[in-house]
Amino acid sequence: MRVVIVGNGPAAASAVEAFRSIDKDSEIIMLSDEEYPTYAPNCMENVIRGDISPEALFYKGGYAFYERYNVDFRPKKEVVGIDNKRKVVIVKGGEEVRYDKCLLAAGAYSFVPPIPGATLGGVTTAKNLDDAKRIRDWVASGRVKRVAIVGAGPIGVEDAETLRHMGMEVHVIEFFDRVLPRMLDKFMADRYMRVLQEEGVKFYLNHQVIAIHGEDNWVEAVEVKHIDSDKSKFIQVDMVILSTGVRPRTHLVQDTDIKLHIDESKGRLIGGVLVNEYQQTSDPDVYAAGDICSGRDAWGRCRWIALFPTAQQGGAIAGYNMAGLRVENPGLVDYNAVKTRWVTAGSGGTFEDAEDAFTAEYENYLIKVFLREDMVCGYQFVGIPKKFEPNTKNVFLKKEEALEFLERVIKDRGLGLEASGVLFHHFMRFKERKLSREVIKAMKMGMLRALANPKYEIPIFHA
Repeated sequence: MRVVIVGNGPAAASAVEAFRSIDKDSEIIMLSDEEYPTYAPNCMENVIRGDISPEALFYKGGYAFYERYNVDFRPKKEVVGIDNKRKVVIVKGGEEVRYDKCLLAAGAYSFVPPIPGATLGGVTTAKNLDDAKRIRDWVASGRVKRVAIVGAGPIGVEDAETLRHMGMEVHVIEFFDRVLPRMLDKFMADRYMRVLQEEGVKFYLNHQVIAIHGEDNWVEAVEVKHIDSDKSKFIQVDMVILSTGVRPRTHLVQDTDIKLHIDESKGRLIGGVLVNEYQQTSDPDVYAAGDICSGRDAWGRCRWIALFPTAQQGGAIAGYNMAGLRVENPGLVDYNAVKTRWVTAGSGGTFEDAEDAFTAEYENYLIKVFLREDMVCGYQFVGIPKKFEPNTKNVFLKKEEALEFLERVIKDRGLGLEASGVLFHHFMRFKERKLSREVIKAMKMGMLRALANPKYEIPIFHA
């Protein structure tokens, strides 16, 4: 059997590992439009700062990963389409690669709005490794002192804090009335933004960029205006980062009968390639995982979720099933956190249609849980990190390697994703998802980690 994997990110790598745990012999071909081995896409701000090691960035082991799992890795091979009737994927230039099973794991691309001047030098997106290296090179050259970031989603705010930390003057322009609009509601977002403002990041909410201006093919200013005003103003900058969202690479199946995630009432595309609980598309020999696809989430809804944990989960399910097992995805995970150091924030589930909400505050952390029909449908948290000391009475910390890991976590203040994951997995353990008195008590006492496993009720960190 020949398996062809389109893409080289977390979903693709997880699929390889799962597949090879079952099938040691079948041929695997992996096609990537990039030149790099699998890397951590959620660490691009670390690349900009220059504080990540190659071992951490190329977290699967670099090119040795493909040798270890017997994968025919073909970099710089951009797939432009698939012909599922003839069972071939089509590479730019006309090359065709035959498959028996195919996994579409090509992810998403940066959406660039039609802004005049977006092609000027000094204007870039910030989605992949080449983008991050380009930003770092421009900053290191000394040419960039003032930066405009268009969009205040996770990538936008992480890059804003990073560049401010590196001494840049940073302006963030956001169309909505808050930062992290898909992660946090207005109240939580304002609390998060306040800390970044105190550190010198300037925000322009309910604003849009109407033009980017420059001279000698290099950006010099962005022209912005409030969405309720006809008057515009100019912000002098040396670099513009377009962080205006991503779109799934659904063009790969545009000439096929493979179904997409469409709002039937409006006839409008609202997600990616549609998959079932086995990560299969409407063609049973074509699978999809990661940012390219939409599927049923852990809360029971069909959604497009472009997140690192979701990609790894979907890739593993697809790998097992391509190898001949029948493994059902229990629901795509959707917990997320931003890796800003001055302030943390995270979320999971949905909150737009919540009927009620419960808020708990513990020291410098604020947790908000959203309810619909008396069941938890989502949560958010915001907190200013403080200095933590490991509590060696916790049985998890008896091992030396665990202490070493936590020391790195504390140094990087990377507590956001951990707390988000703990909340998510706690609520997923119980189908009724009730907000019990025990859960409320745990949140009020700052005992989020105790929710993950009652065995570890002794906190990992001293209060």
